[in-house]
Amino acid sequence: MGKDNRKLSKAEEKRKKLYEEKKKELLVQGYEEKDLTIGIVYANIMAMVLGLPIIILLLILFIYKNQNGVYTFSFYGTVVFLVIFAVLVVAHELIHGLFWAIYAKKHLKSIEFGFIVSSLTPYCCCKEMLTKYQYIIGGIMPTVILGILPAVISIFTGSIFWFIMGELMILAGGGDMTILLKLLRYKSNKKEILYMDHPYECGLVIFER
Repeated sequence: MGKDNRKLSKAEEKRKKLYEEKKKELLVQGYEEKDLTIGIVYANIMAMVLGLPIIILLLILFIYKNQNGVYTFSFYGTVVFLVIFAVLVVAHELIHGLFWAIYAKKHLKSIEFGFIVSSLTPYCCCKEMLTKYQYIIGGIMPTVILGILPAVISIFTGSIFWFIMGELMILAGGGDMTILLKLLRYKSNKKEILYMDHPYECGLVIFER
């Protein structure tokens, strides 16, 4: 069972088995395991806590820059918006995988995607060890590309459609920001540190010696 007391899928069970084997090897080599995972509920709460300040700041800038704008959504526009949003939610995970695949030795072969039915949460998992820098880049890029950039560009173009889309994608990346904040706050004096995406939980595991 996972941290959120859910039944693991076959793919997750397989990754768990491979992870346990790798963990056993590293412990024999003198590494210590540090768990930096978080629960899905906590991730969703922190998404609001971390995402809202950014969203509010960008909203203030948008309103200031576009005071004379007229903003309306037709029924058709709303449907298109929802469809594009759903596509970008999937694209969010694909971007995680693309950037982590660049750094992974086996590239895309080390990347797996899935969907947690109980929480309606899509996910991306990298099965290889990464450096701190590599993990952070892969973790933050979906929010930058799909959230921050569209929102910032919309401030200058006045597109309410893409501004709201960008704001929602920033909020969708709040879980990633929570994980990365936990990673950045973790301090270690060990000389060798390996970073690995957890095979079935939100977050990562560190092996150090």
